[in-house]
Amino acid sequence: MRLFVAIDVPDHLKDAIEACIVDRLRDRVTGARWTRPEGRHLTLKFLGNVDDEREKEIADVVRDIASRHVSFEASLADVGGFPNLRRPRVLWLGIGPGNDTMVAIARDLEAAFEPLGFDAEDRAFRGHFTLARFPKPSAIGDIPEVEIPDEPFAVRGLVLFRSYLDPKGARYDALHVFDLR
Repeated sequence: MRLFVAIDVPDHLKDAIEACIVDRLRDRVTGARWTRPEGRHLTLKFLGNVDDEREKEIADVVRDIASRHVSFEASLADVGGFPNLRRPRVLWLGIGPGNDTMVAIARDLEAAFEPLGFDAEDRAFRGHFTLARFPKPSAIGDIPEVEIPDEPFAVRGLVLFRSYLDPKGARYDALHVFDLR
């Protein structure tokens, strides 16, 4: 099974991202494959394909990390791209306040999973929602101004998700939710 650890957010925030940002960019950014609102989450650690019998071991690690961190508030910040916004492969919506806490949790997850045989990320962590992907880096021109929802959202737990790849876009099932302190 294909697993990752993430922060889920309320549906009303996913809807606001769609209405305020994606709907405004969809016709102006060509060549993008847009993510579905229901699949938007903040990935902290991608584990990849894992044998089914390792689910409990993985869940125990996530539970332990969740128990070490307190719940917090986060807010959306800016639109950006990986590797850059001029020719992105990924268009994203970043996190402002709360990103430092996400970085700390992601760092703890990396440290806990590496001894179990999971590769550490070679890039610095940046909390973000993936809005769109491009088959190859694309020159997208200037991004029009968008109104970024400024309502803070509560982060109360970590989720161990299972993903299913599909031609219409990935689907995600929450296997376990672990409350932060």
